Amino acid sequence: MNLDDSNFEKITEISIKNDDEVSEFIDENSEMLKADVLYQKIDDINVYLIDNKYYFDRPKIYGYDDDLLRWTFFSRAIYELTIQENLNPDVIHTNDYHEGLVFNLFKNHDSDVKLAITVHNAYFRGYYEITSEVRELFEYYINSDWQSDDINLLRESVSDADRIITVSQDYAQEIQTSKQGYGLEDIYKGKGVSGFVNGLDLSVHNRETDNFKDYLSVKDKYKLKLQKRFNLKEDPEIPLITYICRLGIQKGSDIVYNSLNNFIEDSQFILLGTGLEKFEEKFSSLNGSLDNYYAVIDFDSELAREMYIASDIFLMPSCFEPCGIAQLIAQHYACLPIVSDVGGLKETVIDYTFEGANGFKIHDFSEKSLTEAILNALDIYYNQKEFWLELMENAFNADNNWDNRIKKYVELYKEMVYN
Repeated sequence: MNLDDSNFEKITEISIKNDDEVSEFIDENSEMLKADVLYQKIDDINVYLIDNKYYFDRPKIYGYDDDLLRWTFFSRAIYELTIQENLNPDVIHTNDYHEGLVFNLFKNHDSDVKLAITVHNAYFRGYYEITSEVRELFEYYINSDWQSDDINLLRESVSDADRIITVSQDYAQEIQTSKQGYGLEDIYKGKGVSGFVNGLDLSVHNRETDNFKDYLSVKDKYKLKLQKRFNLKEDPEIPLITYICRLGIQKGSDIVYNSLNNFIEDSQFILLGTGLEKFEEKFSSLNGSLDNYYAVIDFDSELAREMYIASDIFLMPSCFEPCGIAQLIAQHYACLPIVSDVGGLKETVIDYTFEGANGFKIHDFSEKSLTEAILNALDIYYNQKEFWLELMENAFNADNNWDNRIKKYVELYKEMVYN
């Protein structure tokens, strides 16, 4: 995986051992039962990494036949790390399904620790069949028998959690419905869900100046750079629309593709993303045949940053969106997002018709609604320049600083431990 651990040092090794198992099992599966523990202190925070080359040194994060074993090993290694290093946690906070059995392990061995989980996307639940090929090692990791032939890792986490959090207040309500709870809505309703919206690390998102008027020349510079790079007409007055995402139905790739011809004559459009093959092929096939257009089928964080800075309008017409961070980045760089009125998009983008507006919303997930929103934005861009600048400045000044979001988590932890 692409994690830079060069500044971490190995401090110990974890071996997973069960008292009632014969030593031959350890010997035969040693590479699947050991992990290196890497450590670094960052900003007075002790950071530990769990490294296992067999499970984690792979080109992709997901999509392997042994994914269940990978996540279960990780859960057990987390538990063993806290025991071996005497960490004595007050709160264990996991994310999504990948550490789905951490809570189970702690519940069985430490009744005092408090358990919190953030559900970033309730659609991904970590459902796996427990086949005969994986059962022995799976049960060894959890140190108990498993009575079923399948497992839903997210269900395991939220069932054992003391507190459930998600990444916006609106999405917290949405996952308590059958439409977006995906079978776990009764658990969410029974326990209640807190919604804390995501934020940005401003040390990463450097925009060169925090003075809005000075920043306008920065945007022009980056726009000209991208126009030249992608052989588009070099003119900072031409509105640039960008679309940066994981291509797929959730991110509205179908309605973006279908609406292109409705607005491309009056603007320029650049896409950056990877995802479903059918969308990669559709968007890339238009290169060279559609004017004012360029699609980059790739993951390139530096290019993404340049596109956010350069562009005037950012498309994010998601059919559902727990929070989203792309719209926050766009706002930070004074690029106005056009978003669906769902989840965290509803909470973080104020439509142009309201006071303090910093973007545009569509209320119907359709090509027609998206087209109308884009044409409306372009009309304001061309014919209401002062209002457009006001919208840009509102976006530029939006409070999306992650430091302010952290306070809510600290308050939650204190409440869990002391109440």
